[in-house]
Amino acid sequence: MTVIPILLETLPNELLMNIFQYFDARDLFQAFHNLNYRFNRLLQSLGYVCFTLIKFDFNESNDYHIFAPYIYNLVIDHAVDIDLSRFVNLHRLTLLSPTSNQLKQVVSNSLDYLEYLSIGYEYFLFSYYIPDLCEKIFSNGFPRLTSCCLFEPRILEIIPQFTQTTQLCILKMDNVDLLAYKYILSLCPNLNLFEFTMLNQQDDLIHIEPHRNLKKMSIKFPSLMKSFSDYAMSCYLSCVPNLEQLNICEINFDVTIMVYLNSNWFASLINKHLPSLRRYKYYIRACGVKQNDENTLNSIKTNFKQIHNQRYQSVLVIKLSYWSLSTD
Repeated sequence: MTVIPILLETLPNELLMNIFQYFDARDLFQAFHNLNYRFNRLLQSLGYVCFTLIKFDFNESNDYHIFAPYIYNLVIDHAVDIDLSRFVNLHRLTLLSPTSNQLKQVVSNSLDYLEYLSIGYEYFLFSYYIPDLCEKIFSNGFPRLTSCCLFEPRILEIIPQFTQTTQLCILKMDNVDLLAYKYILSLCPNLNLFEFTMLNQQDDLIHIEPHRNLKKMSIKFPSLMKSFSDYAMSCYLSCVPNLEQLNICEINFDVTIMVYLNSNWFASLINKHLPSLRRYKYYIRACGVKQNDENTLNSIKTNFKQIHNQRYQSVLVIKLSYWSLSTD
């Protein structure tokens, strides 16, 4: 019996496209680019090609121009001098440890198709391009940008300088005080999801115009804020009357778990400010817990359900040192 070998070129396009999904962008184009007209057309038709730069390699900073026009999702985690103008189809960009030159590239290039931008930081960034980057984000400098993760501590000083609005629907940030919160809501009228860490503050109550489109919000605060949390939380919740989902994460250290037996879990504020709330999740992350036992945790769980399970779904998650308890 004669065995007829199966050549890669004889496979149908659908199967080849499935195979291509397992290749890194560089390996994919090095293996198949310019083999023939058919393979070039297949490569050009790929819709979601990803490319990740995670270490310095001479080839990484020199051969990406071959496939750069086809990259949909770009992730950079190294001080690579990269020319973003070559990535004409870029929809998603993540800078895990951005350099000043990378930020300059983001500011100076139009990136007309960019829909998602994440700017992280390993250390505090003292780049001259941070204000320009923020202005571009919050002034429709990226015409299609709808989702942004911006972890930059200087944002508190920069945000109040802007007046134009943006089309952002999803925004995730680090520390936000009440004044920055006010400006963000005014700059982002289409905001649907907002995640941030609430700063400790004793400012006087400031007027914030109601934001009608915000549906989901996640707030993180450290235990050191406990004495101010009710006041601060009231300020943050009072201007989002159409909120449907609220997540709160409390980070605690060296705590006696019994202090939560009499907690109100912000129930009175929710009843007052959030008539449309459907889901509520409360996370406690506690390290160095003192005098905890199963009976105490069960009592906390029972109290939480009695307080919140009347008109919306509620979940309490307690994560302690070395073990965890989840209730729903």
